[in-house]
Amino acid sequence: MLASGNTVFAAILPKTVTGDRSSPWKVGSRLRVTGICSVQIDAQSHVREGIAVSKSFLVMMRSPQDVIVLEGPSWWTPGHILVLLALALVAALCVLGWVMVLRKRVEEQARLLRESEGRFRHMALHDALTGLATRLLLDDRLTAAVEGSKRHQTGLALLMIDIDKFKSINDTCGHHCGDEVLRVTSARLMRAVRKSDTVARMGGDEFVVLLTDLNDPNMAEAFAAKIVESLGEPIPFGGRDVPVSVSVGACTSDAGGLDDEALLKRADDALYQAKANGRNCFCVYTPDLQGVQAEPIP
Repeated sequence: MLASGNTVFAAILPKTVTGDRSSPWKVGSRLRVTGICSVQIDAQSHVREGIAVSKSFLVMMRSPQDVIVLEGPSWWTPGHILVLLALALVAALCVLGWVMVLRKRVEEQARLLRESEGRFRHMALHDALTGLATRLLLDDRLTAAVEGSKRHQTGLALLMIDIDKFKSINDTCGHHCGDEVLRVTSARLMRAVRKSDTVARMGGDEFVVLLTDLNDPNMAEAFAAKIVESLGEPIPFGGRDVPVSVSVGACTSDAGGLDDEALLKRADDALYQAKANGRNCFCVYTPDLQGVQAEPIP
């Protein structure tokens, strides 16, 4: 079937013109047909809208070269467009799904990284055996507490605790017993103070407690007495009770009157005085202790 303008007619072409299956003649192609045209008018139909209606239409060609393909059919058919839209939709869904997978992977990696950073930060700032704060974390909190004491005009106190004759416990009962004594002592210290206070392990058998927001200087003495009493109970280990006692040195500061180094030094002097007084007791720093060079007592 060929179409020319508004006229559609059948065409019978010899095989020599149509060629084989590889012929460029496709549905929708624009052709130029050259030859002698013979048209027979349908007398019964007369004229339609001023145009004669042909009954038959013949074209005599000299050779197959009289049929020339001017333009192939457009690839953009409705069927092809639907296929393209379907492929584009599938590709978009695939990309969206891949983006969601990548997002989940990135979020998971970020979560693992945060957890890893949190663990490393906790390990750096907390003692591995007792879980208490380390000297690094204590220094930061002590500096902040001194500044807060100046700003809010409140007092603070520093308690330094040492387990009496800890070396003897390690020598007679073993290091496993010594580790258990340190863990139990740390837990008892945490229970003896407030949640807002800081308990740190300075190393070995020495601990420090930072008390903040003290309105009464005597509160440091009350906390020191409570610590000596609560930490003086025997610790069960290996079917026996290990006797334990502690010495405590306390130093108070009103409204940021002392810096962190001075507080540590005075608490340490008070601790040595408590050991010199016979251990299993506490001592609050007083001006008469200043300048006293106490020797460590094993």
